[in-house]
Amino acid sequence: MAEVEPLLAELREVLDRADPIPHAVLAAGRSSFVWRTIDAELAELSADSQLTSGGVRSGNASTTAGAARLLTFEAAGIDIEVEVSETGSTRQLMGQIVPVGEARLTVRWVGGERALDADLAGRFTVAGIPAGAVSIAIIRAGAPRAVVTSWVTI
Repeated sequence: MAEVEPLLAELREVLDRADPIPHAVLAAGRSSFVWRTIDAELAELSADSQLTSGGVRSGNASTTAGAARLLTFEAAGIDIEVEVSETGSTRQLMGQIVPVGEARLTVRWVGGERALDADLAGRFTVAGIPAGAVSIAIIRAGAPRAVVTSWVTI
């Protein structure tokens, strides 16, 4: 059996090079961990400054170049407003939770996450988030359950 192990390792390496697992499949697998918060309230994206009224990306890049992107997520009894700024290959998120109040947030992306606290006014800032799909999980003091935003590409 010991002779088979090196052969299997070499075969696995050849297959990984010839037919690697697609990035989207890996991302979907990692994002399936959202099911850990299945009882959370989903906050849907309700406004995105990069979308036209028809839900299509704006074709006029000159109006958005260098400008911050504004996102609004809504769930029952809570809004999450987020301003996304580009800093090279990373993003900075500045936001506010309405109604205001302290909260614990976790910004999640493919391959990582970062926890932080919102202040008494519900404001938060987090920098160094990689470009790509992100979601924010929010736990407010005294709230019956967490609120999780839909995934959005930043």
